[in-house]
Amino acid sequence: MEGISDRIAHLTRELRALHSLLQWPDFQDANPNDQELILNQVLNAGLGQDLKKAVDLLSQFLWCYIESAAGRTNAETVDYSQQSARLGQATEMLRLLHHSTCPLMDSLAFVEHAAMTVTRQAEAPAVRKLLAMEKTA
Repeated sequence: MEGISDRIAHLTRELRALHSLLQWPDFQDANPNDQELILNQVLNAGLGQDLKKAVDLLSQFLWCYIESAAGRTNAETVDYSQQSARLGQATEMLRLLHHSTCPLMDSLAFVEHAAMTVTRQAEAPAVRKLLAMEKTA
């Protein structure tokens, strides 16, 4: 398990370094060629999928810990003070992992708007073709 702790510490340092690189104002100030390169790397490297998988696995790990702690019945070996503190930390981390930066209603409205725009754009040529066919009929 010590290897996992070392890897988590290393990953934490890497994520903190990445955090500073993903600041939007810095991206906006970059020249267009650098912006294109950065955007291609972010979108094509599978970064989003890999981060999502890691977050999902961390969430699963924390939920398993919570369930395991809840199932312990041997009162002699359980340090309830430490367990309570860990459960509080795990719960807070789960809350942070699943917190959205925008309210749910706003994000749903955005998704609906984006979906309608894409649908409209995709259907536009078909509608024009259908209208043209009706006029000739």
